[in-house]
Amino acid sequence: MEFKSHKVIVDSENPFKNDRLNRQPHVDNFSTLLENISSPIVLSVNAPWGQGKTTFLEMLHAQLAIKEHNSIYFSAWETDFASDPLQAFLGEINESIETLINGDEEKNKAWETTKKAGSHILRKGLPALIKVGTAGILDAEKIIEDESSKVMEGLTKDFLSEYTKNKEAISQFKSGVSKVLSNEGSPSTRLFIFIDELDRCRPTYAIELLERIKHLLDIEGLVFVLAMDKVQLSHSVKGIYGDKFEAIGYLRRFIDIEYTLPESDLDAFIDQLYINFGFNDFFQKRMQYQEFQYDKDHLKDTFKLLANAKKLSLREVEQLFAKINLVIQSTAENIYLYPSLLAFLIIAKEYHYDNYNDYINKGDTPEKLISDLYAMIPLSELLGSHSCALVESYLIGAKYDDYNNTVGDSLKRHEDIENDESSSKEQKRYSDKIVQISTSFSGFRNSISLDSLKQRIEMVESFQFSS
Repeated sequence: MEFKSHKVIVDSENPFKNDRLNRQPHVDNFSTLLENISSPIVLSVNAPWGQGKTTFLEMLHAQLAIKEHNSIYFSAWETDFASDPLQAFLGEINESIETLINGDEEKNKAWETTKKAGSHILRKGLPALIKVGTAGILDAEKIIEDESSKVMEGLTKDFLSEYTKNKEAISQFKSGVSKVLSNEGSPSTRLFIFIDELDRCRPTYAIELLERIKHLLDIEGLVFVLAMDKVQLSHSVKGIYGDKFEAIGYLRRFIDIEYTLPESDLDAFIDQLYINFGFNDFFQKRMQYQEFQYDKDHLKDTFKLLANAKKLSLREVEQLFAKINLVIQSTAENIYLYPSLLAFLIIAKEYHYDNYNDYINKGDTPEKLISDLYAMIPLSELLGSHSCALVESYLIGAKYDDYNNTVGDSLKRHEDIENDESSSKEQKRYSDKIVQISTSFSGFRNSISLDSLKQRIEMVESFQFSS
């Protein structure tokens, strides 16, 4: 069984080979838009953390490459160690630009001019920043020689040439890029540049990158596509300019068109995770025991219900699955797992910790966790949900035995509904199911071993899960 789900691999020749979430129609539509849109332009792909922006961009990048468009993929987060985003950007795209030049002497000269101009722009900003940061103790020129030249090595021999006016350098920079993209008698060559994980960067780096794109790379032929969590990035902006700063409006200055990534099909994603983690194999082995015949479906159905109700991101779902996976791997195939209860408790521990802790560690009655369940699922849906009935029944049943009955009023409430003539058929049917399942756990042989389940769940906290 796998410990973690692996990153989606986007095949450069078949981008949708591993498409878990049916992204192809959205990628096809977006790529058609890019092919027909005028430049220069900056588009953003906006979605919360963990919703698949990187995979979407990688598919889009591969799709355009298959159509023989010039495109570059640039991970901002992987390069935010650089002093200036322009420095990292030139370093990352240098190799790709060579294919555009294709031996053209004039374009090659233009690109060399661009790199020199970029060096001058960098050189103007770096010394001041370094002197401020070190109170003038360090020699800025020496640092530039030692550090910046390493990053820019191979791009230009004139990185530390004499300082020229910044305005002239910017003009030369733009002119050089334009010449590289130019086609005599035809529109400029399109160059699609995908910038990913902007919201994960250092706040100053992310803002500087946006500034560079807006002021230095506003050039005919360039089409930028930025993947970002706009809300998270706005927090970064406020971290620099203050809480009262109108961050969303500030970000709009840099973006011409904003595209919101459609919500993911969580059910399809969970089905795929079942395969990735090897859950199907685990539950298949348990099928030999009559009591475990429905464990596979109970876990999947309950988790789908709760994940959709809480609108969890893909990454949150994946991390919760990794925790469930650890519990499963520590459970023998002939041991009761109570998968519906397991799924609920894992989620409750993550998002309703106080109520989870009171229930699992302090002998509390189930009412508070049951209230959390009812808050997640609309009553009309809950009354018809077998998964909800299982979760509520197990929460009650785990506290219902002959020696330590701590169910509180949770069971009596359903008994009253059964006997109340004013109750609807749906309410009576649901409550009847709760009473039957909950009371079936009475007695030592039939009781739910909450301590055993707790130990496996608590064991998960000894492991760290990367985001």
